[in-house]
Amino acid sequence: MQPDRKINRSYCTNRIRVDYAHVGLYDVKTRETWIAKKRWGTVPVRVSHARLLVGGTQDTSTADKDKFLCFWFHTPDTGEGYVHGYPIEWDEGHLLIRLDPNWNYLTRTFIPSTDTAKVEKNIEQQYAWGRHIFESYVAKGPKFPLSWHMIGPRAADSMFYVQRIEGK
Repeated sequence: MQPDRKINRSYCTNRIRVDYAHVGLYDVKTRETWIAKKRWGTVPVRVSHARLLVGGTQDTSTADKDKFLCFWFHTPDTGEGYVHGYPIEWDEGHLLIRLDPNWNYLTRTFIPSTDTAKVEKNIEQQYAWGRHIFESYVAKGPKFPLSWHMIGPRAADSMFYVQRIEGK
């Protein structure tokens, strides 16, 4: 598998860690997970997803981001408030994965809402990727409870507390 030249390796690593909060990208074709590195002067959970890619900055995006599933990993007490009006127990760890029912990450094409069969199949595919990402974090043995969520454009499109594990 050839490494993706679009990844900005000065800002991210493909080694999953559970000791700090960060943002991440999941390459749906290579099944590689990339997370923001801890860097002096940078809070890894506040780095923009686009910054993890060559050509992206903290303030501007890049079209290459459209092939990556974006996520946020929070260690206990690193998040706050509600997500789409839904209460989250921030004293635990959370993996929030972006769910886009109308975007096919593999083909990089838009799926109209009227094509319900394709939208449902797309949601199932993104759910499977999300489960894979979650299992990768669980394999690192977090010492705190960890839950994962799929966050859609609206609360009605989201899945909260899909699965929760106790810490080791």
